[in-house]
Amino acid sequence: MNTFDQAVCALREALDGWNRGAVPGLISRAAVLFDEAARDPEPRTRAVARVGAAVSRGFAGDPELARRRLLEAISETPDLAAGYVALGMLCLRDPHPLDHAQTAVWALLAARDLAPGVPCIERMLPPAFTAAGEFMSALQSARSAMQLDHDDDESRLWAAMLRLYFGGDLSATAVLCNEVPELAMAYGKSSAAWLGAVAGHYARAEFHEARVSLRKAIAPLKIGDAQDAPWVDGARRWYRELKGFGPGVAMSGDRWLRDVGGSQSEYARTRAALSAFREQVSLRPERAAAEGVEVLAVEGLVGELEARTRRGILEWGARLILRGFAEAYLPLVAWLEAPPMDVLAAMDLLVLDG
Repeated sequence: MNTFDQAVCALREALDGWNRGAVPGLISRAAVLFDEAARDPEPRTRAVARVGAAVSRGFAGDPELARRRLLEAISETPDLAAGYVALGMLCLRDPHPLDHAQTAVWALLAARDLAPGVPCIERMLPPAFTAAGEFMSALQSARSAMQLDHDDDESRLWAAMLRLYFGGDLSATAVLCNEVPELAMAYGKSSAAWLGAVAGHYARAEFHEARVSLRKAIAPLKIGDAQDAPWVDGARRWYRELKGFGPGVAMSGDRWLRDVGGSQSEYARTRAALSAFREQVSLRPERAAAEGVEVLAVEGLVGELEARTRRGILEWGARLILRGFAEAYLPLVAWLEAPPMDVLAAMDLLVLDG
């Protein structure tokens, strides 16, 4: 067995033993062996080994160094899809995925151009686009991924989230609350899928069920443990955002004024000015008629202002919820679940049977 194969075996063993992170000793050994394999005289082996070394260091807890090494590898072998796949995957598995979403999108689109029709690349694009705030592209990618793999529960989750919050399709809640968690349990995946159920139940105004689903999402984590704390806090922070901006929350009263900026906001000042103008038109109908102004016309302007502001707030809320979901869900999955083997195969680090 040559050095490259030994490195791949160490990497696979580390991922097989994944338990809230890779096995430290094995992942370090894989990185060292990949560094040795990177001195191989054969150019392709050397290039793929550099990718493996960077990925191993990313899993070991140094994503910044991993990204820098992958960018160097990409600049030297720009026609090799492996580096782009690895960069996109590591950006999505970063503790702060929103900070690297644009890089993930760029890398995965480049990988798709070099290796079209690979299901795992298409599967990673919806969360990358969502984290970057490009929701229509995310929905199209999710549908493309499901066409390539009808059993792709990850893409089904993202498609349902986007349909619900970006498209307002309440039928997507059935997928989020029932189908996706059942598939996750059947395939032995992480409990993070229950975060989607939180969103689905909240959209139905099933608040107790939403809280139960949140507890299920973070159930494998040790509450109060320093290592698990960021992921628990991230899930809870997103849930608080959902409670303040979800479809089940009425947009009225004090909350309505707070969302548009309070009494000093442009909306509040403009609405107050129009209301005062309407009152003057009502008190002086003769002068208003001479000026060609009608009460109904002013009331129409007030109604249009309220409708456009409300629509803008709901769209803004949907963006916050979707990007917040990506910010909470992606690190939770990365912490609880090793990357799928087909992603490593797309990096040319192994060959899948069949």
